[in-house]
Amino acid sequence: MKQSGTPVKNLLLVLASVMFVFIASVFADRLLGFVIHPPNLPNTIELIFPPFAEQHFKTIDFEYTANINSIGIRDRELSRERGDAYRILAIGDSYTYGWGVASDETWPHLMENQLKEAGYNVELLNLGKPGTGPPFYAELAEKAIPLLRPDMVIVGMLQGNDLRDAGPEIGLPTSKDFWDLVRKLYPNIAGLVRDMRRERVEEGQTHEAMPPQVTSAEDNRRWTANTAKKFVEGMSEEQRARFDAFEDKVKNAFMEGNLNPYMIDLAIQDPDAYTKATDPEDPWTQVCIDRATARFAHINKIAEQYNCKVIVVSIPEGPYVNRHALHNMSRVGYVMPEWLLETTGVDESIGIACEHAGVSFYDVTRLFREHQDDPELYFELDGHPTPKGNSLFVEAFLPVLEKCITSE
Repeated sequence: MKQSGTPVKNLLLVLASVMFVFIASVFADRLLGFVIHPPNLPNTIELIFPPFAEQHFKTIDFEYTANINSIGIRDRELSRERGDAYRILAIGDSYTYGWGVASDETWPHLMENQLKEAGYNVELLNLGKPGTGPPFYAELAEKAIPLLRPDMVIVGMLQGNDLRDAGPEIGLPTSKDFWDLVRKLYPNIAGLVRDMRRERVEEGQTHEAMPPQVTSAEDNRRWTANTAKKFVEGMSEEQRARFDAFEDKVKNAFMEGNLNPYMIDLAIQDPDAYTKATDPEDPWTQVCIDRATARFAHINKIAEQYNCKVIVVSIPEGPYVNRHALHNMSRVGYVMPEWLLETTGVDESIGIACEHAGVSFYDVTRLFREHQDDPELYFELDGHPTPKGNSLFVEAFLPVLEKCITSE
């Protein structure tokens, strides 16, 4: 005669076995974490720019050269193996890339030097690209985080401009689906699978046979002049009249290819651009905030898969923090009311998006406004930060970044 408790005992035995296998598999995953190492960098890859490119620029405001390394970023060559330095990626637009300044004058390079002098074993890589915004930042994070395995990602959000360019509407990434649970339970196995997939994709993206792309300052000037000419030809009568009213110095620099043509074109098409997205309560600004939130959340979700921290910093744009920059942007066609030097909305809006996305946000506006009468922080007509402007950003942001590193 069978005992009535046998089925219960069998069920308990099965559950215990399942629990044992589960615990053993999780334990095996953790052991795997001690064995596997981040994959080596490929010999060449176009992460942002064509590898080994060299571009020379000379405008009315500056002259500099941009050298691109073997993985396609404006930085020095990296070891193929991931070292033990605390690695930080700086993702942003031309203000992070360092438009107008030498590589060793960009804020990522200056920041790295300051951190090393303070005793930190750190490397801060420049992943800036001119003319981009939050959609590109999220796209770049998908490629750069798995490739470079950073400990931290800094997203440099240009005041006003980047919020306006947050891109089309996308949904926030889901975080409670089945595969997210699997990745959390087995992070090392999941990471190994991702690496294998990424390496297969990269096999078709290497550029070992690609010759270096070298352009002279004259090459870039001619291209810029041709672009300016096309913009003028496309102007309406009203727009052309507004352009003709510019001072000769601005018009000549534009037509000769010695001034950013896209900056002038935006001023002609949308002279009120700088006054937009300055009120967090404005319905259109709230749309921009929602779209930026989605981008930040997407970056953060990728970073979490690689145990990487994400922070966002608001990078001061001249008209919001500097009286001379405010005046000079009016010279190239923008509406520049004095209240831009006092608005807090450009930072508040980015902060709201960060809060919704669950990432930390910082701004350095106060210190820049303490120097609002300094004429040497931004280039006269181009508007980008000078070497002195990059240095001031480092001075303002360094204490915050140190705290973020030591709190890890």
